[in-house]
Amino acid sequence: MAKKSELTLEELTAQKIRRSNGWTRFWAIVLALVLVAGVTYFANGQAQKANEAAEAEASSLAAEYANSNSAQSWNDGASTGSGNASTGDTNAPASSEAEAAVKAINAATAQAANAGYTWARKCELTRAIDVGSATETLNGIIHRVDSNADLNSVVGGFIGRGDKNANYTAGADAKETFGNANYALKATQLQASDLQELKVDGNTYTFKLANADNPQKDGGTSLNRLTDDFITQQEVADGIKEALGFLSSLLSVKSSDVSFTDIEVTVVLTDDGKLESLHYYYLMDVKKLELSVATGTGAGYVDATYNNFVY
Repeated sequence: MAKKSELTLEELTAQKIRRSNGWTRFWAIVLALVLVAGVTYFANGQAQKANEAAEAEASSLAAEYANSNSAQSWNDGASTGSGNASTGDTNAPASSEAEAAVKAINAATAQAANAGYTWARKCELTRAIDVGSATETLNGIIHRVDSNADLNSVVGGFIGRGDKNANYTAGADAKETFGNANYALKATQLQASDLQELKVDGNTYTFKLANADNPQKDGGTSLNRLTDDFITQQEVADGIKEALGFLSSLLSVKSSDVSFTDIEVTVVLTDDGKLESLHYYYLMDVKKLELSVATGTGAGYVDATYNNFVY
């Protein structure tokens, strides 16, 4: 019998992330189910029936995903929103130093986006997820599925909560590697006016970006000109639809209001103008995520770094 070939470290890492993302999608489904079940309980007073239905469905889903090597996450992103983008960006005249900085940074990231690199990301909730009077009941239903889980850990699956890292090989599929193509380094399209409080120390550039309210993936905010690492209302809606299929009509996203603030960026270039590292940090405040069955709030932060580039 032929000996089974051993996986490389990169392949093992990618496999681990894919498996993790399968469970993220599983929890996305469970969250949708428990929200529906929880509100059904409040509406009809059928707590036991709702709990049993949610538990049975969740157990079935758990078995399906546990035995599947092909489960993929619809998203690792946050339960954030979209709506009309409000940039907060200013049109103040840019300095010659800022002009030179964005030219160097945009050129470096354009080249680095096609290279190999290491990615690390930390995301934590700083304010517990709250869906009002439904919170306690939803936690009770979730505990029946997993005694170690709660609403915060379930929603955390949407926003990639916790420590994540991966090695990206040049030419690899970003979504396959990270579980979410939004995490991949992009060729930045920063404008000189985006760079607030710019400080230049040799090849190191540190600056802040304007706060972004409900940003879109259309380049309309300085945050999106830097990264795609945030989730829009439409992406949340699409994820629920993918997770629930024909049952998605039971759970829709009615509106959302999400702010990204305190956006801090550090870019380090090599002497020959290549990207050595890119780091960004921001706070996210989910002021409102209104679903058809409940309205939630929460807050957290994201801290991400790209380095170890191989050109």
